[in-house]
Amino acid sequence: MPNIKTNCQELTNLLLALKNLKPEFDLAYQEALVSRDLTKLRESKKQIEGKIKELEAKLDPYNIELRKKLAEESGFDFVNNFHDGWAKVRKDGEYFYVNQVGKAINSEKYDGADDFSEGLAWVHIKHEYFYIDRTGERTNSETYSNAGTFHEGLAWIGKNGKYFYINPKGKIAISEKYDDAEDFSEGLASVAKNLPKKLAHRPTYTYVYINRTGKRINSETYDAAGIFHEGLAWVEKDREFFCIDHAGKTIISEKYDEVGDFFDGLARVKKDGEHFYIDRTGKIVISAKYDEAGDFSEGLALVKKDGEYFYIDRAGKMAISEKYDDAGDFFEGLALVQKNNEYYYIDHAGRKIFDTE
Repeated sequence: MPNIKTNCQELTNLLLALKNLKPEFDLAYQEALVSRDLTKLRESKKQIEGKIKELEAKLDPYNIELRKKLAEESGFDFVNNFHDGWAKVRKDGEYFYVNQVGKAINSEKYDGADDFSEGLAWVHIKHEYFYIDRTGERTNSETYSNAGTFHEGLAWIGKNGKYFYINPKGKIAISEKYDDAEDFSEGLASVAKNLPKKLAHRPTYTYVYINRTGKRINSETYDAAGIFHEGLAWVEKDREFFCIDHAGKTIISEKYDEVGDFFDGLARVKKDGEHFYIDRTGKIVISAKYDEAGDFSEGLALVKKDGEYFYIDRAGKMAISEKYDDAGDFFEGLALVQKNNEYYYIDHAGRKIFDTE
């Protein structure tokens, strides 16, 4: 269960901070009356409003209550969190974007859409992908067969069976064409070039890491290569996973059958049929063995034992008392779960927030 005493204390401190802003504004108002300086009063009002927004964000960092309210009032099937001022919503199988008062970014409806990132979002209509900006306008006339999210000023796009990287203006940033490409993270991205080869009855490419100029970080090649998180990335060679740093140096040499990315300093691994968690040095920190295990996300990880799914915290303790028939990772405050043939979204406290119907 969550630490109720700690959570209540944090909530109390935030509410007291919010309450203490009133005398701060009253004092600024009295000083303005005496000095007849309205400019100073306006500046104080602006500063205090900024502090109120900061406190509200701490009280509800994922805007759960606002998103729930928008869904109920506007009949949306689902409301994602806000990015760059806009939330992706779904209604009657179509996607579009709204602001915090429910106003749409434009009149367009899309077959698929991404959250805004770095001021841009990809959308697609009938399998043609393109980017829009925060005004709802297309960034250019180009369309792609696939598109990625902008990270660190670059996004991969697919066209004519190849992948390459563009900048926010739609200009080619890395001209090399690849058979596969991943998002940039911590200045690096994994890409694949060459014809696929056979590995354990499945096709795979030969992967390498490049920097933002397209230069390889070393001469090593891998059968699979993950995204860097917290300075580390998992790579696969000869059906075994191990961990490297930005220079390509092996940091965790222990070989595993399955791995997950590092989040909050922990990563899930599988060895000899059992799942458990290690830290950045490779030390086992959650030794309980699970039938399945997910990455940590927002301080919680989904695990499965004896046919039931539940969530644990970084100490390996059960964080939400309910167990489920199926469940997903938390993302922006919510996770999709299934119990007794009913699907719905829950928050970190296990409360039902959205139905899927």
